[in-house]
Amino acid sequence: MTSLPLDPQIFAIVNFWGISIFCIILGLKYISSDTCDNLLQKKSPAFAIVFCLIWVLFLGLRPPHYLFGDTVNYARTYLATSPEFGDVDFHKEWLFALYRTWCRSMGFSVNTFLLWIEAGYIGFMLVSFKKFLWEDTWFAVLFFFSAFSFYVYGVNGIRNGLACSICLAAFALIIKDKNYLIGGGLLFAAFSIHKSTLLPIAALFTALFVIKKPKLALLFWLTSIPVSLVAGGPISNFFMSLGFDDRTEAYLSGDNMKYGNFSNTGFRWDFLLYSAMPVWLIWEAQKKIEKKRVEMGGVCYEEEETGVYGAGILADAQSMRIFNVLSTIYLLTNSFWVMVAKASFSNRFAYLSWFVYPLIIAYAVVRLHLWDDQDRKAGWILIGHAAFTMFMYLSGKI
Repeated sequence: MTSLPLDPQIFAIVNFWGISIFCIILGLKYISSDTCDNLLQKKSPAFAIVFCLIWVLFLGLRPPHYLFGDTVNYARTYLATSPEFGDVDFHKEWLFALYRTWCRSMGFSVNTFLLWIEAGYIGFMLVSFKKFLWEDTWFAVLFFFSAFSFYVYGVNGIRNGLACSICLAAFALIIKDKNYLIGGGLLFAAFSIHKSTLLPIAALFTALFVIKKPKLALLFWLTSIPVSLVAGGPISNFFMSLGFDDRTEAYLSGDNMKYGNFSNTGFRWDFLLYSAMPVWLIWEAQKKIEKKRVEMGGVCYEEEETGVYGAGILADAQSMRIFNVLSTIYLLTNSFWVMVAKASFSNRFAYLSWFVYPLIIAYAVVRLHLWDDQDRKAGWILIGHAAFTMFMYLSGKI
């Protein structure tokens, strides 16, 4: 299979402008309503599936070019890989190496190798969003596609992106279905592809069994900001000594800076502003719950499944449990990024929380009833989410 006969510069243009147009069109539809009627209508996932397939083919069949960052390095490594399985180093991220060796043994082209990585990156995300928010999967997945980290981890940090998407699918199985066997297997696979996923995996089990309410995690996130400003350097060195990324020395020394401003050194206030959006939604949801608890004399939401999906009620017990777990995962992992945000490799840590970011926002606006005019709020949030991505792209920071 060969790459698409397109100028490499076209891919970013089509990606950012195309997705933004979809978000604006759908957002305007929701903005026109002052109720929750749009969010209460169950929609077919067909459009979301077709859109995902189109983007898998579009990005997966990109040419190996320096404009796609590490795609060139992955292509060179792939072509230099021996098709002999005995050469796989099982002391490192062996599952990705095993996949690469298998592709070479099958005689697959570079583009076929990249295409299936893209299929996993987008496909596992779709599985997760479909399980968590099946009533409006199309609206939900647009938050994933319009995230400004989507393109970067679809064409540059592809191994990290693939591993984190597998984590998303595992989260859906473990948190929603309580399927620890298959979910645990997926987490092991994610770790075997990129060992940095140990951080969100640890955050998942902390959220399930230790910090079951996000209030403490919210406090931890707020505390991490002054800690980073005061002692960010020593903390960065400590965490990097733990070996979260196999290119630590290059990131710390600033040698890996040739792929744009996305990895700039210094405290990234724009990244912090971006990261704060889910934090605000989590705080808003907790505030609504407390208000409801007072109004209902101690009961903050329905204790059983209500059969009402979408933003028609505050939430039932299952929905709030899922949202609380996802919130705690995001807050804990993003706090770690905030504390190492001054380092040049910090985007690698940031994505270990940002991959949950679209799911947090989508779950809050699709499933929880936070406002009476939630259709309108959801539309504006989607457009604002996409607008930030466009701003970062047009300003050359992606």
